[in-house]
Amino acid sequence: MELKKRSEFPENELWDLTALYKDREDFLLAIEKALEDVRVFRKNYENKLTDVDDFTQALMEIEQIYIQMSHIDTYAFMPQTTDFSNEEFAQIAKAGSDFMTKASVELSFFDTALAQADEAILDELEENPHFSAAIRQAKIQKAHLLAPEVEKALTNLNEVMGAPYDIYTKMRAGDFAMEDFEVDGKTYTNSFVLYENFYQNHEDAAIRDKAFRSFSKGLRQHQNAAAAAYLAKVKSEKLIADMRGYASVFDYLLAEQEVDRSMFDRQIDLIMTEFAPVARKFLKHVAEVNGLEKMTFADWKLDIDNELNPNVTIDEAYDLVMKSVASLGSEYTKEVERYQKERWVDFAANANKDSGGYAADPYKVHPYVLMSWTGRMSDVYTLIHEIGHSGQFIFSDNHQSYFNTHMSTYYVEAPSTFNELLLSDYLEHAFDTARQKRFALAHRLTDTYFHNFITHLLEAAFQRKVYTLIEEGGTFGAEQLNAIMKEVLSDFWGDAVEIDDDAALTWMRQSHYYMGLYSYTYSAGLVIATSGYLHLKSSPNGASDWLDFLKSGGSKTPLETAKIIGADISTDKPLRDTIQFLSDTVDSIIAYSKAISQ
Repeated sequence: MELKKRSEFPENELWDLTALYKDREDFLLAIEKALEDVRVFRKNYENKLTDVDDFTQALMEIEQIYIQMSHIDTYAFMPQTTDFSNEEFAQIAKAGSDFMTKASVELSFFDTALAQADEAILDELEENPHFSAAIRQAKIQKAHLLAPEVEKALTNLNEVMGAPYDIYTKMRAGDFAMEDFEVDGKTYTNSFVLYENFYQNHEDAAIRDKAFRSFSKGLRQHQNAAAAAYLAKVKSEKLIADMRGYASVFDYLLAEQEVDRSMFDRQIDLIMTEFAPVARKFLKHVAEVNGLEKMTFADWKLDIDNELNPNVTIDEAYDLVMKSVASLGSEYTKEVERYQKERWVDFAANANKDSGGYAADPYKVHPYVLMSWTGRMSDVYTLIHEIGHSGQFIFSDNHQSYFNTHMSTYYVEAPSTFNELLLSDYLEHAFDTARQKRFALAHRLTDTYFHNFITHLLEAAFQRKVYTLIEEGGTFGAEQLNAIMKEVLSDFWGDAVEIDDDAALTWMRQSHYYMGLYSYTYSAGLVIATSGYLHLKSSPNGASDWLDFLKSGGSKTPLETAKIIGADISTDKPLRDTIQFLSDTVDSIIAYSKAISQ
């Protein structure tokens, strides 16, 4: 299976960016206007902010600049992620990056002035709900603020600080070349996208194994460069944490999320110890159903019933998405149903495309989604996941100011994973036979919880070890990262999966390592999603409460927001309830298997 060029895909499988800007010229004109607005703002307010009225007026004006920046930044990076070999897209990305650096430097005085303002001024500003999130963040930053010239210098270095992420994503999109492999006399082309979207859960064990070895060999050729990029990232984060006077790099990275270290550790520790046995039980059952004597790391994404795994077209996926979210009511469905007609989604699985998926939110335009469609049921889960993000963007944007629209990273993955639960619920109840129902529940585990409670959670467990190493004054290279990842995987999977040296390269497969303490939030968000899903199933107000949750954006703290759906995340109860829900799901799958075999 060879990846086609982007030009070979029909228009309806490509997103339409004209809702943002008509073309590149329009985009460059927007940059010019925004830069002028930034210059005027600085002229009017630098060293002139003294009272509540001054800050209130400045906040209202800078919000309009931030909205322009949101649009420019979104448009700048998106085209390049569809094709990293396209020089025009690279130039658009560079223009956007240069603009964001210039604008951020010019505006850095305002963040400093806001954080330096008297507590009485901040308290009065916080009484205005339009500014609540911005003032909460200013108060967090206040205790760790540096001198204005230092803050400006750090802002100027944003592009440099972000270089490791940029290096990694370009390496993954264009440099991780995978060799062809042969099975039963047939030659197969391999790539990052093909392996992760197709081969890793292929029904043929020989194809799974050969593809994994080819994939791993391709990764290993770049492990030293990837390790160097990652080291540069974590060392820069530690440096800034120390400069700002945080007790640790963990405290620095968690501050913006508005959660503490205990919530981070609890998420990792309980899943590693209490969910791991549930996951092992399920995989041993999958191995038994598929007649495997042992399960290697090349096998753990294997479907429980590959013969039942249907091919799905993009149109069929649209139908599944809309039927799955119907339980949220017309207020929700009328917003997200527009995604296909308005071409929010870039489906094309073309060469040189970013292998991941994401949803972007240019404030009050409409969301955009990137993914690579290969026609598997897992693609439907990816699609409805990103539509979940998109729904949150729309409802938050429509009900919150720009300052308040963005959810804390701690629970930003809740809307996306909640939608995945709706898909599994729809499939289970739409199907008639035990075999079909088992298929639906198995995908609840493999496409939703395994991805977020295992793949991303193990990233977090790995990160915790890496950051601890740096916190203690250590360093690392590829060999040490491989050893840490192998240890984490072995601790979680025990005797259920054979972990070898190729599995140890898993740290090279995601960009989340370059995004601070983001990986653990997938499981944190999924705990809130599970609470919301169980609330939806048990309460007549479940749907409206979930919409209120989406509408709240980042106007409240994570603890306050979770209470909208009845979840108290100051305790471990929502996490333990989620683990029990998963344990019950595994038991149901095994019961369906027994019914099938009778």
